[in-house]
Amino acid sequence: MTASITWPNGKAFAFSVFDDTDLAVPGNFEKVYELLGDLGIRTTKSVWPISGEGQLPRSPEGSTCEDDEYLAHILKLQRDGFEIGYHNSSHRGVTREGVRRALDRFRELFGTDPACMSNHERNPEGIYWGADRLSQPLRTLYRLNQRRHRGKPQQGHIPSSPYFWGDLCRERIRYVRSFVFDDINTLASCPSMPYYDPTRPFVRGWFASTYGSWGPYFLRCLSESRQDELEASGGACIVYTHFASGFQSGSQLQPRFVQLMRRLASKNGWFVPVSQILDHIEAQRGVVRLTAAARHGIEWRWIARKITVRGTE
Repeated sequence: MTASITWPNGKAFAFSVFDDTDLAVPGNFEKVYELLGDLGIRTTKSVWPISGEGQLPRSPEGSTCEDDEYLAHILKLQRDGFEIGYHNSSHRGVTREGVRRALDRFRELFGTDPACMSNHERNPEGIYWGADRLSQPLRTLYRLNQRRHRGKPQQGHIPSSPYFWGDLCRERIRYVRSFVFDDINTLASCPSMPYYDPTRPFVRGWFASTYGSWGPYFLRCLSESRQDELEASGGACIVYTHFASGFQSGSQLQPRFVQLMRRLASKNGWFVPVSQILDHIEAQRGVVRLTAAARHGIEWRWIARKITVRGTE
């Protein structure tokens, strides 16, 4: 399927980043976006729209949009052409009415519902997350592998749960991040994306991403050889990362990050936010309805990586 996608204006490949907002507070991410903006690379920065009950607007977990200084930076990013995405409601999670309030607040602040989102790892309102990303028997295998972790299971897709908001997700969010792979060409790892999974009907469209969780992993992901591989493939890369972790120290950016981003920007790539890439693919072939065989392949490849690498995504 990769070869069937053509990119606008003769571009050779597509590239974006979905930046989970964990740990982001004023002073630890802005220089990253200044560099990307100067290079003409536009990506997606996610937010927590509200602070849940008993939560501070700014904490070690990161800032929410109730931190006025942080919000001012986010609104500037949007004005500068970056996409604002959704990373669940807050850094600890809320019940259904809290999710509705978070979505309404997002729309009030940014003028529209979120086009794309990723689940926050431990939030109880996570939708089809944790073990519920998988079908049996892999669901049980995943639970055994993750038994060291504690906390409430994600319940956003369970109608009987107070954390249920699946109908709101289906109505208000176009794309939700699913599996993460190592291939620099995300579209080759998940050629169906964006896809609809009939066994998980509360999500309109799923997309995959390429692993670059924090600074060192991101730098390895975007090495010179892998940039060249992406260019030659003609595919699309959507990197999952946390720009607040390992990229900026004080007012200084990691030099290797600057070097690699400048090199990437010099290539004939289409450097746009996540939902713009997904909308473009969808316009050419629609949202693919995932078959049982395709689901089986994606799940097995992902859990093999999960068990081997033991990443947290």
